[in-house]
Amino acid sequence: MALLDDLQAEVKKIRAEQHRHNAELDAQEQFYSEHIRPIMFGAYEYLIEIVENLQIIAPDIYASYPIGPPEKKAMVLKQKDYKFNFDNAKSPRQLDIICRCVLEQSFEFHVPTKDEVIRQAATLESYRFPYHRRDILDKRQEIRGATFSLEGPMKVHIRIVADPADKRIIVNLRNLEDLPFKSYKFSPEAVDDALLERLARVLMRQETTLVAVKVCEKVREDLRRKIEVEKLQREQDLAQAYAQLESEKLAEHNAKLTTRAKQAVVDKAGAFVKAFSKN
Repeated sequence: MALLDDLQAEVKKIRAEQHRHNAELDAQEQFYSEHIRPIMFGAYEYLIEIVENLQIIAPDIYASYPIGPPEKKAMVLKQKDYKFNFDNAKSPRQLDIICRCVLEQSFEFHVPTKDEVIRQAATLESYRFPYHRRDILDKRQEIRGATFSLEGPMKVHIRIVADPADKRIIVNLRNLEDLPFKSYKFSPEAVDDALLERLARVLMRQETTLVAVKVCEKVREDLRRKIEVEKLQREQDLAQAYAQLESEKLAEHNAKLTTRAKQAVVDKAGAFVKAFSKN
């Protein structure tokens, strides 16, 4: 009977775990209904009207991004084509505002060194900005420069997500603040009319950050330095990853060349032996 007892104990354990899991889901659903849903529905009503008005008015809104050549960096893009997506109008759990930033005319520039090429590519990748690149190679097939053609458009994205498991509302910003991506977590009560209006102003480039932090000048300077260090580290990490990818591509290319050269030698030797045998 020991085997049956063990099986029954395992079944009991599984059912208890399922019951606990279902209880957690029920609690999350109740929290969503009571605390998050009213906030998400209010955000839905407000933001869909903001987007509809922007679609009709089509205001001239411009934003600057550090995606240009090393000597210039800042490039001004025009923001346009607003869209609003949602999963459920009555009980929304995800809201999306999407628009595009475009160059008003094509832009091409030369980058003279391999390190600058890698940094430039890493920056464009971090902003997910479409571009075309023509590498200039030396005799060893290594990059010694490149020409970049900025194509675009670049997507700008606000996503608001209900997270009842964490009892939070998440706001993700893509290409809107000083970093390519920024994520915030708010308690439901923090997502009030003032925050929603500030979010709309961030979208319209009337505010630079979603959360206004009042700090003394010394703390502000320390934060500025920290952001610069983090940005530099991120660029270095991206550049390192990109350099590794380029190195692997080059190694693969050289391996193919070596294989072809060896095959050519073998073919030539074979032809020579064949000709010699005939004689």
